[in-house]
Amino acid sequence: MENVSKALVMAASILLGVMILAFAVYMFQLYGNYSAESYKILEESQISQFNSQFLKYYGNITNESGKQEPIKCTAHDIITVSNLANQNNTKYELTQYDETTYYIQVDFGNNKAGKNLENWNNDQQIQFIKENSTNGNEIKYYKCTQIKISSITSRVCYIKFEEI
Repeated sequence: MENVSKALVMAASILLGVMILAFAVYMFQLYGNYSAESYKILEESQISQFNSQFLKYYGNITNESGKQEPIKCTAHDIITVSNLANQNNTKYELTQYDETTYYIQVDFGNNKAGKNLENWNNDQQIQFIKENSTNGNEIKYYKCTQIKISSITSRVCYIKFEEI
């Protein structure tokens, strides 16, 4: 009788140990999934915040009379965007446009001279601002006509401005 009760106690302790192990594995898996989801949400938030720096120049707004008009940008805004692109490209050590990487290309107008503003030096940027800030006494405005978001990185990879 004594051996039977010892055997039952041993069986119960083994069963309890297996249950504790199963619970530990379940909790580990549960928290692992939670961590992966939290990381994914954080990454999406960071991408969205990054893209918003460029997307704020794209689209239309409703003016006082209720008409839709493009968001107006100045030459300074275009240089700001090109500097952001340059900082990004430098950070990731990228030198040429490719939608599969984090490279950002900024273009202006339809001519060859307005390509790759992100690679311009300070003198070229200052010259651009001097030539494109005003038209006589009036401020010149531009619109963002195209933005591409990479299907691979989900980040802005191309932005184009044209004169209004």
